[in-house]
Amino acid sequence: MSTNTIEEGLRLTLEKRVESEELAKNIGTSKVSVLATSSLILFMEKAVSMLIEPYLEEGTETVSSEINIKHFKPVGEGVLIRCLVHLKFIEKNKLFFDVVILDENHEEVAIGAHSRYIVQLEKFNKLIER
Repeated sequence: MSTNTIEEGLRLTLEKRVESEELAKNIGTSKVSVLATSSLILFMEKAVSMLIEPYLEEGTETVSSEINIKHFKPVGEGVLIRCLVHLKFIEKNKLFFDVVILDENHEEVAIGAHSRYIVQLEKFNKLIER
């Protein structure tokens, strides 16, 4: 159980190198050898999840509810990218994040906003039972 409190202003930076399996041509979204937007979104979501996970109480989890990004710079395999996440504000059990992806030259690759709900796992799992 976490003893830390989720507070506005939390930040995290996560970095990685773009891998072959993340390229648009290899996941089937395009024929170009650049980081796919869907792979970029996954990286953003992982960074947000890593930021918030240490603050979650036992029996809770977060689920994505909305993501809005602008992906405006292509990056290829092997390029180092950084995801900077900022918990902008909290509204009851909904968390709102600002996200930016930078390349190794500190140039913006993408910017966006992401929101996640904190859910009680037991209740949430009942929603998907058949």
